[in-house]
Amino acid sequence: MGNTKKIQEMLMNSIFDVFEKMFFVFLEPCDEEMKYDMSASIEFAGSFKGNIRAYLSTGIANSMVENMLGLEAAEITDKTREDCAKESLNMIAGSFVHKLDAGTVFDLSIPTYKKESGRFGPESPGNINLLFDSDGLYLGISMKLEENKK
Repeated sequence: MGNTKKIQEMLMNSIFDVFEKMFFVFLEPCDEEMKYDMSASIEFAGSFKGNIRAYLSTGIANSMVENMLGLEAAEITDKTREDCAKESLNMIAGSFVHKLDAGTVFDLSIPTYKKESGRFGPESPGNINLLFDSDGLYLGISMKLEENKK
């Protein structure tokens, strides 16, 4: 499939680009397990296929909504958090697959969302897991990737 370190770097660059440019949220990689309050997922298929799942704390989702939509904290709803989470994943996946193979058209699924709580950590066999902190607000990203043998 290629160099896992290079693929991880491409995914990190896509995440940083989206969060800095669209949400004005500056992330720092971290290694500590995090608690999440919601998740979103997207699948993609082209020369490679896989999925990317985001695990978000309420705090980071609120910050994304405030910065992207200009809403005050009292105006934020579950629906605006859901929309922002799904749109961020759509942009991350689009950026990542372009970096992965710019010469191929990839099909992206419609992102899904779940309001669920849990813990997300750096270890998950077969996946690339990335954890981020932004002033005590947490984001976790998990990606499964494989060559698409049609």
